[in-house]
Amino acid sequence: MRDGVFNLYKYWKNITKPTYYNVVSLPGESFEFELKALELEKEGEYMTLHMYEKLEKVHSKQKSVVEKSDLLSQTGVFYKNESLPPVSAFANAPTFAWADLCGNPTPKNVELFSNLMAKKSVLVITFADRFRRPAGMDKEVLAFGAVTYMRHKLSEMTFLFSEEYKCKTKGMPMVMMAFTNSKSLAGIVKKGSPVRSPLKGKAIGEQQVLFSEVLALINKGRSNEYIMSKLKLRKMELAGYKAARTRQIRGNARNMKRS
Repeated sequence: MRDGVFNLYKYWKNITKPTYYNVVSLPGESFEFELKALELEKEGEYMTLHMYEKLEKVHSKQKSVVEKSDLLSQTGVFYKNESLPPVSAFANAPTFAWADLCGNPTPKNVELFSNLMAKKSVLVITFADRFRRPAGMDKEVLAFGAVTYMRHKLSEMTFLFSEEYKCKTKGMPMVMMAFTNSKSLAGIVKKGSPVRSPLKGKAIGEQQVLFSEVLALINKGRSNEYIMSKLKLRKMELAGYKAARTRQIRGNARNMKRS
């Protein structure tokens, strides 16, 4: 999923070409995305990187990693032992914010996100997609789901895609969704599948051809190993295509019921 977010980040930079911009993240115990973003900073660009970690134990442990890194310890990079602030706090410049909360879309978490972002911004949100403690959840979130609720809440932004996956460590069902107020970025992504185009880093036309080839091999009953070998796919890439196929089947079934 970090690769997917980073590919979307590259789309955003190449299309919107920001000069002064913010990157906001919750790195947890991995600075992989943040380091890649810093490596893409070009001469004449001015990035401010805001990283947040509310758990003091994790922050203390990871602070030494930041201090030893030439990129993470440079001017304009901030690693704070604080909770993520509202996205409106970064409205001073175009912002790419990845709010990898992983927790439930509680009222407190949901209130962090609004349409109040600078132009040419992107917001990526990850939430749990199964709620163990529904008593602490907003009734509308429970009724309509996190993605539908956030699409309504962020109605002034363009919804790019949502992607379901499972947390690697605990196996918890998760959902990642992305929004933008950049018309140029939205236009590029919407020309192809909103899920596949940013997540795989390939040309949109190539995406559609490859997806068709994956479908054909699945329908022929080919094994995962055979498909990955023939089409030169990684395990996570194949999983993404199979998930897209499942959504397509469900969508077709719903349309048939309506008709």
